[in-house]
Amino acid sequence: MHRILFIILILSVLFGCTSYTVNVTGYGGLDKYPAKTYDFVLSQDIKTDLEAMGYVAMLENQLACIGWERNTKSPEYMISPSFGILRGKDEEPRARFGVGVGAGSFGTGLSLGTFLGTGIGSSSRDDFVKFLDVKLFAKDKTNEQPLWQGKIFIEDSEDKLSEVMPILVKYAVENFGKSTDGSKEFTFNATGKSMEALKTCPAE
Repeated sequence: MHRILFIILILSVLFGCTSYTVNVTGYGGLDKYPAKTYDFVLSQDIKTDLEAMGYVAMLENQLACIGWERNTKSPEYMISPSFGILRGKDEEPRARFGVGVGAGSFGTGLSLGTFLGTGIGSSSRDDFVKFLDVKLFAKDKTNEQPLWQGKIFIEDSEDKLSEVMPILVKYAVENFGKSTDGSKEFTFNATGKSMEALKTCPAE
């Protein structure tokens, strides 16, 4: 994870400040809760890909910042992450890690139209949508509707996921488990200082 963030930091310094518009959509939600234990539900393509496992490690580290502890032996919750890149209006996946689990209105896997139809209406065929989809399940109920699902995405012209994944993780965890009323939009200025800050827990 640190290697990926270091590369991002160098790129930010070389190419100046980049400003990203981050879109967050949440479904479901938990009431006020104490910190809980969890484990990940990971597809085989994530488990066998070093880059993908680096993104999972980012998510685990940031969840620890809000008091959620990974426990592989007796977790209270299960978390299923999916992430990748979509190609503009063609709705063509250019890169995809993970197959979402769940049933009911959330469906199985990821609906590409959900991202492209929410705040991405002006996308051109040359634009890329980088996304992180996080689903939270009760233990032993991963085949049921998630308790919460957060979808976070960024649109730009670069076909690279590594540069924005720390930002996607940041907003996924900031909104983790929280009820939302529709979509939210944030701006992230990717200066060297702000990217470096993503390595640690946010200041209280």
